[in-house]
Amino acid sequence: MKTDPAGLLETSVLRGTRDFAALEGEWQDLYHHSSTVTPFQSWAWLYSWWEVYGNDYELCLVTVRCDGVLEGLLPFMLRRRFGPKRLLFVGTGQSIYLDIIARRGCENRVAQAGSEVLGRIGFEELADLQQIRPEAATWSMVHGWTAPKTYVWQTSCPVMEAKPWDDLLALLSQKQRSNTRRALRRAEEDGVRGVLAEANEAERAASRLVALHRESWQGRHINPEHLTGRFECLLRGAARRMTASGVGVISEFWRGEEVLASHFLVIGHDFVGGYLGGATSEALRRYSISPLFIRDGVSVARGNNIPYFDLMWGSESHKLQWQPELKTNRRVILSRNPVLWAWYAGYQLLRLRAKRYTDSESAPSLIKATADRYRTLRSRFTR
Repeated sequence: MKTDPAGLLETSVLRGTRDFAALEGEWQDLYHHSSTVTPFQSWAWLYSWWEVYGNDYELCLVTVRCDGVLEGLLPFMLRRRFGPKRLLFVGTGQSIYLDIIARRGCENRVAQAGSEVLGRIGFEELADLQQIRPEAATWSMVHGWTAPKTYVWQTSCPVMEAKPWDDLLALLSQKQRSNTRRALRRAEEDGVRGVLAEANEAERAASRLVALHRESWQGRHINPEHLTGRFECLLRGAARRMTASGVGVISEFWRGEEVLASHFLVIGHDFVGGYLGGATSEALRRYSISPLFIRDGVSVARGNNIPYFDLMWGSESHKLQWQPELKTNRRVILSRNPVLWAWYAGYQLLRLRAKRYTDSESAPSLIKATADRYRTLRSRFTR
């Protein structure tokens, strides 16, 4: 524990899962009074992630308090296996946005406390802070870091305004607009209806979503982690908690007594985002699933007076046709060891460039298949 000279600011490092769980109420209050957070900084998401993936890491959850009031959280963890010891954000790997959490107006003070505390939680080698969006409070900490640092592109997220549906259709070409209207009309004629899963149904809805997601990616290049039982456990826990706290919901499309498609929507202060979707093979053939999801997500955003719908990572053509703004997430690498920093940063830059190419639509099928096999083997090895 450390207190600033004025005796007002106090930082502590929590290392136990029980301490993590006990923060729920204060964490939720801080979340709702922060202007830079996303649903991936909510207690509901990060605690659900830690329940499933935390065994591979050492928790280093930093709290920043002023006169006893929680002003900031730095959800760090240490990974000691497979390479140099690294400081990461809790949620790394399955979270689209990662960040520190600061009460509105306290961002700089929390970031400064974060920089000072790095040396007290075993930060001896590297900090590898991933999926940092342009608005993240983490940048205040990065800009104040005087030792070796770098940041590189990690992914692009298309974000569109939640305009009325007819205004969005006007952004498409005449052919795209005609195809979209025809597919959506067919869904309406078939009696397909959208239903938001309640909290008591959220876990079952999450399992249905995972099954649909896997079916819709059969024969294509699915993320190997999405085929694991632990990923389903993450979605089940996160869906239940996020639905109950209002920062997420699973939206399902029913025809009669059958769920044809569904997607997990995360609900932030300024955007609704489509985290994961899936559909039956029949639905993929008969309907235009992507516009169905987009129309649904925009409707949820507009119903909550939220200005943007985030299509999340990936800049595929079916997303770009809506003329979204592309926002870049970056990966930040900090160290006090110049040699280690240069080696690790260079290695990660090469890996990210290779991944960017293999994930692109222009990459040959053989390259994609080889990359998928490598990721599958790597995922099994690290587990």
